[in-house]
Amino acid sequence: MFKRTAGLFLLCILMIFAYLPMALAFQSANVDDTLNLLTDQQVKELQSLIETTSLEHNLDLAVVITDQTEGKSSRDFADDYYDSKGFGVGEDYSGLLLLINMKDREVWISTTGRAIDIFTDARINAMVDSITGFLSDGNYNQACTEFVNQVRNYAVQGVPAGQHRINTDPGTYMERVIRQIQSPLVYIIPLVIAIIATVLASLSSKGKVTINNRTYEEKDSFQLVDTQDHFIRESVTQMKIPNNPGGSGGGSSTHTGSSGSTHGGGGGRF
Repeated sequence: MFKRTAGLFLLCILMIFAYLPMALAFQSANVDDTLNLLTDQQVKELQSLIETTSLEHNLDLAVVITDQTEGKSSRDFADDYYDSKGFGVGEDYSGLLLLINMKDREVWISTTGRAIDIFTDARINAMVDSITGFLSDGNYNQACTEFVNQVRNYAVQGVPAGQHRINTDPGTYMERVIRQIQSPLVYIIPLVIAIIATVLASLSSKGKVTINNRTYEEKDSFQLVDTQDHFIRESVTQMKIPNNPGGSGGGSSTHTGSSGSTHGGGGGRF
């Protein structure tokens, strides 16, 4: 009986080791397709492309396809997923995450660290437009590949001229009060008003001046007898308006995630 049990146990161990490589063959560290919309081969190729991009540009990338966002918005789920899974390169955790929310038919790109500055709102919108077209056609693999290719494209271009961050998250009431107290304008403006008020009060307290331009001039002694209009010159200014969608400078809207990290990004429906 003991030999039979030992034999079965040994057989189970051998079967586990035999099937373990197959079970782990297509697991990806950066692609989480909970709905199996991508084939194993597609996941492997996408993972390889992500790893190459990450090494070349020092940006971590992640792709999540799901229909369960834990009751959160696409933006909040994408931010929290990125933070909780430990994605990111460097001290500022630079990187991007593409969320394909099949339940709400939404796509969201979350940016963190240096990626916030590279991927401005204009660039994010251009990326979303190119991705949603493939998603609407049900071509999920091409949509994910397009995302990585767009990341590579803009990463090569780097931070655009005139880039700046725009904080769209006002924070709590107390946080807003603290920011106001820390601003120098809170003290400068009242000081300027106080100085102006003091000067005006000082001037108004002096004696009234009774001499003016009419004191030594006879009434109606000055008359304008001849007037002429002379056209001197005409000046025309022309300015060229650049047309470079997705590649120009501009701002990157930011907000604070539930973990306290700063994120940028944008999204749309498909």
